[in-house]
Amino acid sequence: MLKTLNAFVAATLLAGMASTALADSALDVKSPADPAAAGFKRITPQEIQGNTFKMIGSDWMLVSAGDEKNFNGMTAAWGGFGVWGKPVAFILVRNDRHTYEFLEKEAYFTLSFFDDAKYRGALQLFGTKSGRDMDKTKAAGLTAMPTKPGMAYAEAKLIIVCKKTFSDMTVKSGTGHKLYFGEIVAVWRKAEAAAK
Repeated sequence: MLKTLNAFVAATLLAGMASTALADSALDVKSPADPAAAGFKRITPQEIQGNTFKMIGSDWMLVSAGDEKNFNGMTAAWGGFGVWGKPVAFILVRNDRHTYEFLEKEAYFTLSFFDDAKYRGALQLFGTKSGRDMDKTKAAGLTAMPTKPGMAYAEAKLIIVCKKTFSDMTVKSGTGHKLYFGEIVAVWRKAEAAAK
């Protein structure tokens, strides 16, 4: 009986340590406290620079949802920006993606844009691996950063924080995708990106 109890206690402690290790891997202790601390400047949606067709369709973006304890991100090339009474962004996410689960339960999501040449490998990893199986942020060499609300990445050159306003299922090429519209509530541009 004592051996069984000791084995149970040891297993419980190990499980607790493992879940703590997983939670800690989501947000590194060295992560910036917020975008301002990481050298970002808050701008208006009207100040976003660049060709949005290139930014999304060719350079790609990371769509992320969750909080400091648990979040996930994925590479996306389907979406856009517009005005629906207010500035909005929209994204389409396949319903079998791990990020889909986070988008369903969270009120906010972020779109992170990177220097294409420098971070293409990280974006490819986020588009081909699942957060169910690995810590993609760590594997890609990125730094998780809270945007309050939401999560993004300190290495991004532009971060757009969106509050979900509408969603609906759609079908393209036989797979289920969900369309999410989000009111743009904050835009953060890296200081170096503004200088270019």
